[in-house]
Amino acid sequence: MSLTNDKKEIINQQLTNANSLFRRRFNTLSSVITNRLWLNAHTNYECDVLLTFPANIDDYAVIWFLEQLLLLAPDIRISIKYHFTTGVYGFYVTFTYERLLKGADDLQLEKPIKQEFGGGYKIFFFDELEFYEGVQDEDKFFTSQERQLIVRHLLFSIKIIQKQVISGIEFKIDQSLIQRSLEKHLIRQVIPLHNKQTLNHLRDTWVWPHTFFKRQPIEDIRQYFGVKIALYFCWLSFYTKALCFPAFYGIIIWLNTGRSQDCRKYFTR
Repeated sequence: MSLTNDKKEIINQQLTNANSLFRRRFNTLSSVITNRLWLNAHTNYECDVLLTFPANIDDYAVIWFLEQLLLLAPDIRISIKYHFTTGVYGFYVTFTYERLLKGADDLQLEKPIKQEFGGGYKIFFFDELEFYEGVQDEDKFFTSQERQLIVRHLLFSIKIIQKQVISGIEFKIDQSLIQRSLEKHLIRQVIPLHNKQTLNHLRDTWVWPHTFFKRQPIEDIRQYFGVKIALYFCWLSFYTKALCFPAFYGIIIWLNTGRSQDCRKYFTR
């Protein structure tokens, strides 16, 4: 597998940073952080997925796993965090924008077409970038859900190219690195990460009580949580409004009938 000089420099830099992190682990405990801070720690990239390892895993296995990710997927971007109080490593993962675009092509995601080309939605093709609306905007072209879906697909598509054994686990050629590692508990879990900025926006425009009488931001919900979740809340809003009139009529009947619950006069001619 041939790598450009720039990619080699990125890989070497990340490996150097990783080794430095492992050394600092034993030299100082001044960087101890809580569970919450670990999950919200500052990272070097806008990451989409978190890989966590079993507590107190052998450092050599973590370094080997990092090397495999960087060598087998040169476009990957990883930021490493270590939680001292639990002994757990976390890899915050994303990919370059170009690789995300190619991943969208693999998954055949539907994206909006520019009005000058007819508008509407069309399956995304990497070779036809000029047709898609907003493709130049790396931050907004993909929703958070789409980015995480693509990153997960790319991670599970990483294949072993050489038979190896690490920590008693055999990795065969063409096996998925992530899937095999999950099955053998070399890594603990793959977690999608929330976008704090978007969550804060949804909280301010949707969750807080002062937004009770405002329209739900259905489009924002769709972009972040997906169509199914947005459709659920859209239906819930419609259903609640539809019940207002019968509920109001029922209250009037209840107030007029009192304890007798005799409603016959309201339904007889």
